[in-house]
Amino acid sequence: MQNRDIARALETIVTLLEIRGEEHYRVLAYQRAAETVAALGRPVTEIEDLEELPHVGGTTAGVIRALAEDRTPPLLAELSEEIPAGLVEVTRLPNVGPRTAGRLWKELGVTSVEELAEVGEERIAALKGFGKKSAERIVRAARNYNAREHRMLLDEATALGENLLAFVRAHPSTERAEVAGSLRRRKETVGDLDLVAASTDPHALADAFANADFVTEVVAHGDTKVAVKCGAVDVDLRIVEPEAFGTLLHHFTGSQAHNVVLRERAVKMGINISEYGLAEAGTGDYEPVATEEELYERLGLAYIPPELREDWGELEAAEKGGLPALIETRDVRGDLHVHTNYSDGKGTIESMAEAAIELGYEYLVFCDHSQSLRVANGLSPERLRKKLEAVRAADERYGEIHLLCGSEVDILRDGTLDYEDDLLAELDFVVAAVHTAFNMPEEAMTGRILRAMNNPHVRTIAHPTGRLLNRREPYAVDVSRLIEEAAATNTALELNSYVDRLDLAVPYLREAVRAGVRLTIDTDAHDEAALAFMKFGVSQARRAWVENGSVINCLPWPEFEEYLRKGK
Repeated sequence: MQNRDIARALETIVTLLEIRGEEHYRVLAYQRAAETVAALGRPVTEIEDLEELPHVGGTTAGVIRALAEDRTPPLLAELSEEIPAGLVEVTRLPNVGPRTAGRLWKELGVTSVEELAEVGEERIAALKGFGKKSAERIVRAARNYNAREHRMLLDEATALGENLLAFVRAHPSTERAEVAGSLRRRKETVGDLDLVAASTDPHALADAFANADFVTEVVAHGDTKVAVKCGAVDVDLRIVEPEAFGTLLHHFTGSQAHNVVLRERAVKMGINISEYGLAEAGTGDYEPVATEEELYERLGLAYIPPELREDWGELEAAEKGGLPALIETRDVRGDLHVHTNYSDGKGTIESMAEAAIELGYEYLVFCDHSQSLRVANGLSPERLRKKLEAVRAADERYGEIHLLCGSEVDILRDGTLDYEDDLLAELDFVVAAVHTAFNMPEEAMTGRILRAMNNPHVRTIAHPTGRLLNRREPYAVDVSRLIEEAAATNTALELNSYVDRLDLAVPYLREAVRAGVRLTIDTDAHDEAALAFMKFGVSQARRAWVENGSVINCLPWPEFEEYLRKGK
């Protein structure tokens, strides 16, 4: 097993333990072990003493070793025998976590999504802790769910895509290769993968790909197209002569809407476009095009980055020289929302600071949870002041980076904040967020967040709609009203880069920037490895046409320090 496969198996154990109802500390041990393995820079098989790894003890080390040697650990075998396999699928429904799935199984006998879809809403609503609306949402999600449509989060899709691309590029006949499709456009979730290659020996490359170790099923195998399954993921490899690479890559990158409007433009110019090249209308004599840049140039357009290819006005902008100078990951100077082991994070102030230094950051803001969020070990005022002292001391020790102390302060049901204003005034940066009572009516939820925005200490609203991709729908909130109030109060809105959030969504990001609202792009990192999630947030900002001038944490330190000094 490769590291990612081991990490997924450990995450399956976590899910099954939660379904069973195991104690939190035991579940957390396997969750932390999974995160450690996922973040390793070398194969598990090369590590002699696994207990030297962070968050890996004797028991978890034994499980990891068994997985690395392609053996089924006794714990996984025991859990798999005890717990119906279909319950794992149930946990993927929006608003249904593992413990909820466990209750539905134990109390109602539900063992699959199909069975859940048939359960009456009244039976679920009758369970302790459930209500009519939550029961309706759960049953509706089950009835609308199709396991084949379950989409990968960006980190999983990116890792798989990079591994497959490395294999294709390593083949002796490959001259060029790229990932295409929705992954290249950096959609927030990805259903399947497309790869495009230019090869001097297509037959040899096709054979090598079809027979690779990562392939679990060959669906189709020709000299120019290979369709396979890698586990549950459909993967297509298209192969072309090097001189025709540009149009093939463009065609399979999409989106379909972008390709349609581009073809319509070409037809008006007397040109036909296909995946094989360009042809004078009516001739069928297609001339190959080697690069996408040449394709756009031939049509009188500036090059359009893949993230913008959604038919959202990019052709008009490219024609008039109006495409944005899109933000890049290297523009980000610091992360304004990270956690430590003071609350529910795993890294220390020092380890997070050193990881941020490795990324070249100029500043880092520690925002652990506030006192009411007990499930996340939220900080009492006394503990927050101790942390403030610890951050100040660490800032003195690290000359390479400026360390600041903030808080992710809970927005309570009435819109007040979880700390008094005099304590908030002592902090460098305040992030406010909703973590409870997600089922409030839209008007109430909107008013709740608007009140928080009007607090003079709140700099940004974190993950403003509360969604968890593939797991939880956004709560009911009028985002347009939030954007209006953000502009009026000089409150930023966060683009949370954590891969299962990516919140705000792209349409709202575009609306916010048009309204003059500034953004923060933060990772919400709870460990050192998650600081690297910044690239996923930046990718969504790029899809929303965001330039670095709209993002507060693209400011160099002197300007960011001045921003803090001025207040709202």
